[in-house]
Amino acid sequence: MLIGEGFEESVTFEGLPEGLEDELNVGDCVIGKAKAVTFQLVNNGEKDVKFRWNQGDKDEFRFFPSVGHLKSHSSKNIKVMVKGTKTVKYEKVDLVCETQVIEQKHDSDDAAFSDWDDTMKTLRMVRPTEYKKIM
Repeated sequence: MLIGEGFEESVTFEGLPEGLEDELNVGDCVIGKAKAVTFQLVNNGEKDVKFRWNQGDKDEFRFFPSVGHLKSHSSKNIKVMVKGTKTVKYEKVDLVCETQVIEQKHDSDDAAFSDWDDTMKTLRMVRPTEYKKIM
């Protein structure tokens, strides 16, 4: 008799260097120069999620996007920039991706999912008086 338990993670990482499942191996970095590594954040679940990267006190690591919405059965490219200011050897650093299920509210029932993350910017020209009000 064989007894086992299985589960499926709703949010996973794909395309990590060296084919790893849940570890990001950045390799050697040059002090003062940024090194980028990219991978995909994948929502395998049936519900939309909000994600937020929490790197704790590790300012050397920056995520782009660092917060956003991820539609069910979709993925988003994530770029990690590593830039050190001194010689440090990191092993097994916890860089946590926090997720929570969300439901977007729309004005109409047939409105589509609105993709969003903190790298999306809108550029517009404003007059100096408008700029003062905004600031």
